[in-house]
Amino acid sequence: HWMSNFIQGNFGISYYYKQPVSQKIWEAFRWTIWLNGAAILLAYLIALPIGVWAGAGAGGRFDRFSTTALFMLYSLPSFWIATLLLIFFTNGIYGMDWFPAGGVGRVSDAMSWGERLWVRLHHFVLPVLCMTYGALAFISRQMRGGMVDALRQDYIRTARAKGVKERTVLFKHTLRAVLAPIVTMAGLDFAGLVGGAIITETIFNLPGLARLTLRSVYEFDLPVVLATTILAAVVVIVMNLLVDMLYAVLDPRVRI
Repeated sequence: HWMSNFIQGNFGISYYYKQPVSQKIWEAFRWTIWLNGAAILLAYLIALPIGVWAGAGAGGRFDRFSTTALFMLYSLPSFWIATLLLIFFTNGIYGMDWFPAGGVGRVSDAMSWGERLWVRLHHFVLPVLCMTYGALAFISRQMRGGMVDALRQDYIRTARAKGVKERTVLFKHTLRAVLAPIVTMAGLDFAGLVGGAIITETIFNLPGLARLTLRSVYEFDLPVVLATTILAAVVVIVMNLLVDMLYAVLDPRVRI
């Protein structure tokens, strides 16, 4: 009975909030999508060029420097970084009062679209940075490893022997060959949006899905916990299916 209602979008009534669970989940889910989506996009925009550059010059100075720097960032715990960001960038006592300490900001209908966007971005800068730095090392190393393997292939040697420009070799022939594992990672990262980042959403007081789930556990709000758990499973399954379908687009050797 519960599953049939779930398929129809009826998740029941929250024990704690006394509201429909679907309403509470949507209110939180949209903030989680924006926050995590921005963090994933920023991480890939930074990590992929680093991985390409490091793979093209494997063993060189930039490769060694980027590896050391990124893994140092990877080793820093997110709760500590989030606390430091709050201390040094949200008040004028220890640092610069550049950003708000938490929340998503208040907007009104009287504001223009640009003003509302600026308020949201101003509140999201620190949380997005906190969620981005840890992913840089893993993504860039995966990209570097794929580039190193692809550059050893015979068709790359053939392209270079024909006099193809190095930029074309890297970004047209090699890059497409290593996109499959990157697409897999992106799909799994997007599937993790439902879970969100409990530490980041809690420290920065963001009304996301992870914070809602955590609070529902504390309050024994069973309908909310069940709905968010099943929703996470559905997103993982759908994203895995989309990744498999994208394989056939990226690699002609793969057929669905």
